[in-house]
Amino acid sequence: MPAQIESQSLREFIYLDTPRVLSLAAQLGVERGSAGESPDRVGFEQLFASLETALHARQPLDIGPAFDFANWTPEAFTDGRLLRATGAIRLLDFSWLSLALGGLPAVLKRMSKMEMEALKSSDEGRRMSKSQLQQRSMENQSAIAKVEEFKADELGASISRLYGEVVRVKLRPSPAEQPRAVLAGSAAVEHFYDSPAALSQKYGIEVDAGWTVLGQVNAPNPAAGSQPIPTGNKMEDAFEQIALLMNNAFRMASAPAFPAVSFTPIAMYRSLT
Repeated sequence: MPAQIESQSLREFIYLDTPRVLSLAAQLGVERGSAGESPDRVGFEQLFASLETALHARQPLDIGPAFDFANWTPEAFTDGRLLRATGAIRLLDFSWLSLALGGLPAVLKRMSKMEMEALKSSDEGRRMSKSQLQQRSMENQSAIAKVEEFKADELGASISRLYGEVVRVKLRPSPAEQPRAVLAGSAAVEHFYDSPAALSQKYGIEVDAGWTVLGQVNAPNPAAGSQPIPTGNKMEDAFEQIALLMNNAFRMASAPAFPAVSFTPIAMYRSLT
């Protein structure tokens, strides 16, 4: 963390995990102030500013422009370690994406129709022969058919069940020079300041504007709990086997492998000039 945090800097938050902020503040003895009397966003943001200053003494891992990527090693990312990182942030809301996938074929058909109507009345369309216009239309229909083959509605439903109400957050501190150095985490939808649709419209999928993320490293022992613990109760032991299989599937879907590092976001914001 920087040697001194400018308490007067202006910030725009897009995400703040208030229960985690309250928990950390209570453990460090940070005064809750207005957040305790009136738990609104302003109070929580004020509390977070005080908390961030208190966390400086804990020496969180600071991953910014001056970070030496020779230190990007598994040993540096111990489980539970606090970190503060800046870089290009990618936000993937799979619940919103699953809904969008279900309606994608209908949207593409409508867009194709509008495109052909606009083309026919344009100068380019007037110069095209009837067979050329038909060829363009057939190309559009072929692309739509390929999308329909994926059965987007079924795929979307599977994605929604697998990831639930979370937004996957991927941060690359140096996307050009160190593209494989990635922080990957899951953020609860309810802690975002904007809805998934608004986030997508305002920022797109990826934002490379020096946004800051404060979080905690998730690096549990991968062997812990991976083997069955039989009790002799056949039904319970069978359910445990199913749970272990599901856990493996979930980890395949969301657990990153080094050099990507799993983390839990606590706050995301940008400084305003």
